[in-house]
Amino acid sequence: MEYHTGDTLELELAGLSSDGRAVGRSVEGMTVFVRGGLPGQKVAARLTAVKKRMAEAEVEEILQRAREERPAPCVHAANCGGCPWQSLAYPLQLEWKRRIVQDSLQRIGRLALPEEIIMPVLSCGEEAQWTYRNKMEFAFAESREGKTLLGLRERSSHSVTEVTGCLLQSRRAMAVLQALRELCDKYRLHAASSQRGGRRPRHGSFSRSVRQNDILRFAVIREPLAGGCLVELITLPSPQENSTLRKLGQELLACPHGVTGFVHSIRRNESDVAYGEETAFTLGEAQLSETLHLQGREVAFRLDHNSFFQVNSRAAELLYNSAAKLASALFSAEEDRLWGESCWDIYCGAGGLALTMAPHFQHIFGLEAVAQAVELARENARIAGGETTFRFEAGDAATLERRFSRMGIPDLLVTDPPRAGMDERTVQAILRHRPPRVILVSCNPATLARDLALLAPAYHLRAVQPVDIFPQTPHVETVAALEVKSLL
Repeated sequence: MEYHTGDTLELELAGLSSDGRAVGRSVEGMTVFVRGGLPGQKVAARLTAVKKRMAEAEVEEILQRAREERPAPCVHAANCGGCPWQSLAYPLQLEWKRRIVQDSLQRIGRLALPEEIIMPVLSCGEEAQWTYRNKMEFAFAESREGKTLLGLRERSSHSVTEVTGCLLQSRRAMAVLQALRELCDKYRLHAASSQRGGRRPRHGSFSRSVRQNDILRFAVIREPLAGGCLVELITLPSPQENSTLRKLGQELLACPHGVTGFVHSIRRNESDVAYGEETAFTLGEAQLSETLHLQGREVAFRLDHNSFFQVNSRAAELLYNSAAKLASALFSAEEDRLWGESCWDIYCGAGGLALTMAPHFQHIFGLEAVAQAVELARENARIAGGETTFRFEAGDAATLERRFSRMGIPDLLVTDPPRAGMDERTVQAILRHRPPRVILVSCNPATLARDLALLAPAYHLRAVQPVDIFPQTPHVETVAALEVKSLL
């Protein structure tokens, strides 16, 4: 039978793909990846893309619930795309995340691995599966009725659900979001035209689509466990609204919800990324700090509105300490002893992994493309103190070849690349110079599998440790430990 986009199929869903979509098969055996479904469900699914041997689909109706399925506790579950797994009991979420990592390494990486190499998923426990986020990015959009909405994207859509009770956030964060929503309405600020899901302006509304106050793009709330609350409002450039935005920020700081800092950032690029290209102004405390318990000591991290930092602070401790534990095994060393002379942290950000490894090395080198993050890493290392010497440089990881040629080979290379995985030149530099031990941290099982496959000719994969940073979602962080093969 020939299928077309828009057709509806009844499917029994039996598994999950590496990106969290449920997997079913048509009567003829065609694989269908279904967004919004769960294993064990029987669904009516509408095809959104049809290819030669597979198709993609969206759930239109759940015909039969899965045996292990639980009611979604969030009031926004029907529309919001943020927590697609909240109907799965938490122990099952952990089981499926391990399967996703295992399937990615076997199917994408074509790595034949002993069962024991992929360890059970580490988590902070069932009691920590909600209200764990220290940062959330919200989007502005215009409803069909012309109202400016502030919330989270709907599943597979640019439309926005107004969020009033997100269970991943604290009550304070929700109160701050509501206060910001009301202030934007008070000052007659509206969603930018680029936030309207690509719809053409309605008849007779073109002049409205270019008003000087149609500028709102994103709002970001940071709320670390160590205290404080930083709100970043990201808009189109609008010099005419600068005084209004200052008033808005001052009122937000004065509200009773404990906002300690406000940042107005500008983003011209129309891509749907909540990242300011330019800081217009700051009010109050524009930096925050978070403290993690790493390798037996309390380590403080200074963060600003553009800093990359794990959104789950307690799970970040698990992740970083797991990386150190796997590294310790590569050195066959006791955790409280010096393991080697030098460790390099590539894609180091604000220095999370570098500071975790610091007690075990004489010298730490960090490389990061974002200069602002490098300055924070230097400051965090200064605050941490200790006998280890640090050197952080701004630069693309793709320049790793030059660093090896100039500085030699470290005893341990730690790399935590973005979701796209390591740059090809970075991988080639590692293969040419072969640092004896590598810890690879990844937020994407598919690109992790690709990178491990590329490194496989030169390295033994010794252990894979998944860590649950994002409960209620299919996302999983993974730490992989590699040891160089003998050249003999």
